[in-house]
Amino acid sequence: MSTAGILGNVDPALVPNATQVLLEQLGTKLLALDVRKADAIFFLFCSTLVFMMQVGFALLEVGSVSRKNTKNILLKNTMDLCVSSLSFYLIGYGLAWGDGSGFAGRQGFAMQTDEFSSLDTTGIVASKHAQAFFSLCFAATSATIVSGAVAERFRFESYAILSSVVAGIVFPVVVHWVWAVDGWLSPIRKGGDIFLQVGVIDYAGSGFVHVVGGLAAFWACVFVGPRTGRFSSLKTEPNVMPQQSPVFQVIGGLLMWYGWFGFNCGSIGTLEGGHLNSVVRVGVVHTVGGATGGIVAMILDQVARPGEYRPARMIHGVLCALVSISASAAFIEPSLSIFIGGVAGFIYTRASAFMIRLKIDDVVDAISIHLFGGIWGIIAASLVSRSGYLRQMNGPTYPGCGAFYGCSHGGKQIGTAFVYIFCILLWVTCTIVPVLLVLRRYNMLRVTKQAEQEGIDRATHGGDSYEEFQTTIFKLTNKKGEATSLETRVREGDVAEFALTLAKLLDADVNAIDGSSTGTSLAA
Repeated sequence: MSTAGILGNVDPALVPNATQVLLEQLGTKLLALDVRKADAIFFLFCSTLVFMMQVGFALLEVGSVSRKNTKNILLKNTMDLCVSSLSFYLIGYGLAWGDGSGFAGRQGFAMQTDEFSSLDTTGIVASKHAQAFFSLCFAATSATIVSGAVAERFRFESYAILSSVVAGIVFPVVVHWVWAVDGWLSPIRKGGDIFLQVGVIDYAGSGFVHVVGGLAAFWACVFVGPRTGRFSSLKTEPNVMPQQSPVFQVIGGLLMWYGWFGFNCGSIGTLEGGHLNSVVRVGVVHTVGGATGGIVAMILDQVARPGEYRPARMIHGVLCALVSISASAAFIEPSLSIFIGGVAGFIYTRASAFMIRLKIDDVVDAISIHLFGGIWGIIAASLVSRSGYLRQMNGPTYPGCGAFYGCSHGGKQIGTAFVYIFCILLWVTCTIVPVLLVLRRYNMLRVTKQAEQEGIDRATHGGDSYEEFQTTIFKLTNKKGEATSLETRVREGDVAEFALTLAKLLDADVNAIDGSSTGTSLAA
């Protein structure tokens, strides 16, 4: 359709001016919209991305364990999300966001506040609900970190208890310290002095999500002990344990990387003013930092084991970098994310080796990724956060900056970071260790030896995940004594018949062994 057809007898020379007027009117209407409604939609979208990380966690973990424990891992991750949601709703929200002291909130439990019951239509109620959902997804993530670390030997019921404590009590208190307006470490604290005049820099949870979850995983691994057969007194290197699928590991890790955009971009809190520019910059920082961590981890692994490229290790390097970037993502330039992510990749490889020397069996390297990566992220934020970006988030009079920039409060920024780290370590230890001690006292921590050997799926969850087919190794020896083997997947009930058929066709002795576990042998 022609312009004349649209505008009738309007002089074509006036079309540009008419278009400009229409655009100005549209812009005025858009600006008139309550920014809190836009924030609520943005929060909700970012929350769903963080929620999607649970799918990534489940795939990464199920790919890292034996197939005989598949149902157990999947059920634990699903249960983790359910238990975390309820415990945070009932208890955690009040501790994290309720009015109270600088240590924790004392009201708002089960979200029982006037803000949530109001019929207000300006966007305040919607924004509050979105913030609550966002925080709930953070709580579930912190609790899920423990799941993969203690896989294949931790009792299902006991893990539910531990998960509810992390999401409902441990995590919310630390969130209150940093994010609540009356938190004792908050950089925007009201109603009290800001700690060392600067508060702590933890933009998206390197501390209150990852150090909390990573340290809880550490203590859980210490108390439950390693998987049977993982370490040997005769060897310095650990024994290689069955892993179901590198495909699941990589896809799970990539889904976590994708969901992490919700973590880091959503923590901006609002799109008002210059925050929109910050959100886009955070996306670049997030991507570049994660990529650098993965590359550095792969290079260092090549130095240690030439010619051996392991996909899961590269994914772990990416995740460790993302953990480290989270504390400062909104306060740095993309170029500095290369520095933080690169150091994180190095820290991951060293921490992983250190855990092995301590004989701590962490199935998915959760401690190395989250605890050590989170500690580095808090320290890095105190070193390289730019003052202008900090003022944009914390107010125009905020005096802090990264120590590398040389401002007068740089030393206080580092000091606050170390105080924060120490207090998290102390708080998590004082809350998680008693729970684990009680569980151990009543013999509730670990599955039985028989369940561990046969598989938790068979012992607890109604049977194997892959009941129809099993991996079987057929070892053949001909009349000359020459041996060979054939590995294939056959129906469990057809193994004997398959072995007998091979023996007749090849005129050989056939020994069938279940390739997924120690199994039993069948001679034909």
